[in-house]
Amino acid sequence: MSSPTETDAERIARRYPPSRTPRWLWLAGVALLAILAGVWLVWSALYNANPPVSARVVSFTVTSDQTVDVRLTTQRPDPQRPAVCTLTAQAVTYDTVGQFALELPPSDQKLEDHDVTIRTFKRATSVKIENCTPR
Repeated sequence: MSSPTETDAERIARRYPPSRTPRWLWLAGVALLAILAGVWLVWSALYNANPPVSARVVSFTVTSDQTVDVRLTTQRPDPQRPAVCTLTAQAVTYDTVGQFALELPPSDQKLEDHDVTIRTFKRATSVKIENCTPR
């Protein structure tokens, strides 16, 4: 194999010209994006670490094709602030077959258990909490 000649080097340089954007500009752009991503990550972690209302389904029992009994636990750092949690019952096909809005009035307890019956139009197989929002 022969070594590249001067004409080969010129031909390659014409085919692949140098970039018009300086390398330092690319590095500065990547560094700026990394800093912005880090700031967003810290902000979103701190903001979502302590929600104003949280809830979880402890258990549920399908009592018939039209009802589901649900036990859930809610937690509010400020129990004097009213809130609402929306529960959704789903069928085996993932269709929403029932929904219930649980109103949480002001209270003295940060942690509360609630028993709810959701009426459905078809047999439910699961229950989930759509959202919990303060009022």
